[in-house]
Amino acid sequence: MNRKIMIYCIIVAAVMILSTFPTLMAETDEKVYTGPKEVYERGKPSSPPGQNKPKPPKEEDPDPSVDKWAVVIGISNYRGRQYDLRYCDDDAQDMYSYLISRGYPTGNIKLLLDGDAKANKIMAAVDWLDSWEGAYSEVVFFYSGHGSWYEGYDDGDIEYRDEGIVSADLYLILDGQLRQKFSTFKSSKISFTFDSCLSGGMNDLETSGRIIATACNETEYSYETADLQNGVFTYYYMDGLNTYNTVEGAFIYAAPLAHDFIATYGEDMNPQLYDPDPSNWEFIL
Repeated sequence: MNRKIMIYCIIVAAVMILSTFPTLMAETDEKVYTGPKEVYERGKPSSPPGQNKPKPPKEEDPDPSVDKWAVVIGISNYRGRQYDLRYCDDDAQDMYSYLISRGYPTGNIKLLLDGDAKANKIMAAVDWLDSWEGAYSEVVFFYSGHGSWYEGYDDGDIEYRDEGIVSADLYLILDGQLRQKFSTFKSSKISFTFDSCLSGGMNDLETSGRIIATACNETEYSYETADLQNGVFTYYYMDGLNTYNTVEGAFIYAAPLAHDFIATYGEDMNPQLYDPDPSNWEFIL
């Protein structure tokens, strides 16, 4: 029996002419992406003239009596549309629903989907988190979408090559830039999740009190599939969260399942967990 599956590699290579990255489409078909490589700089990203601007999700006022705060990002529709993915917004919606089930007020979550997740809005959402969080806050940053890398950018660390996420308007936001953004946070309980290609390289954010779960290592691709209607890692990770309610438990559950699913198609995807603390990171109800 010939079973067909649509698998998209969640990667924006965002490179110039020099490099290309394969994307698995139907079965063994490949599609190569080459695009502009632009790194986010404060105030730089803007919408092209005439671009339709989707309405942002309706927001409610924050509830400071519940000390739980989150930014949840899922980008399936990218500027130009030829870089589009399919299920990253579904990944974000699933995480959003999970957080609501764990007592996060809707006003305490910034949900950025598709065209609303431009670079300036992502950075503004982190600033919003910073304005509300405190020493005892539970803080979540979740991203599903394209991942890429950049060489030689001075983002305050010693790495020549840096990994990053890609905004809806095709700007790279490097892990070092996010590290700088989160450097002013007081919380000792922050969870980062990245379902994106090369996401294992997002470990610039690692420090005590912060845990990072990624879909793959820093040289691998992340995948999404029509069979699951999700990113492969996010699908199993959410199953794990719904069972264990801890990042560690969810990751231990999800990592081998995601790896084995992709291995069926002859590819390699090894989720990574950066966890400097001995205690479990639990979503307290």
